[in-house]
Amino acid sequence: MTAISTNTDDVRLEAARLAFALLRFEGAAAHPRPANKTPAPLPLGTEAYVFSPSLRRIPAGEVEAFLVGLPSPALLATTTSRGVVSLSLLHELSGDRRRGVEKTQSNHAEGLDAASSQLGLSPASRVLLEFDEESHVFSLAAVREWTQQFYVQVGWNLLPLKDDNRAEACLKLIRSDFRQFKGRSCMLPPHWRPVDGH
Repeated sequence: MTAISTNTDDVRLEAARLAFALLRFEGAAAHPRPANKTPAPLPLGTEAYVFSPSLRRIPAGEVEAFLVGLPSPALLATTTSRGVVSLSLLHELSGDRRRGVEKTQSNHAEGLDAASSQLGLSPASRVLLEFDEESHVFSLAAVREWTQQFYVQVGWNLLPLKDDNRAEACLKLIRSDFRQFKGRSCMLPPHWRPVDGH
């Protein structure tokens, strides 16, 4: 379980952990890279990640520190290639592109504030994120920091968590392929099926 801290550096690192978890979550909808006869030293999507437009492979164990070290707030979007993430840094943008990122951040912060107020949560309240084989608990302060500093483009909502003493709320998710997944964070009802029936 994640320790709750009011220290700004700790909250920033916790938000980076959340962002990386969401990149892994959304990355499952991307295509795995074809196997090479000569395997790369750090396979993408498992042992390393690329933050485009850079081509540098960041080892998975260093991704959180990489995010914390970014010089400005960032918008992160997974691509169709597993392990490749599109990175837009706010300080590098101008005009409509900058206003678009700022509006995205503002919308998600306002949505989170409205949901947390409705649920009666405080910055120290615990929020569960659970998908596939992963289970994490973050402070609400870290979730808010995520919306402002390392926002990953993923469908989400904040709902009360019932019959579970790990947290007061659950970050509900929907993957871009609209597939069911295991865990309390699945936003799709059990009977829901995509249009193609798969």
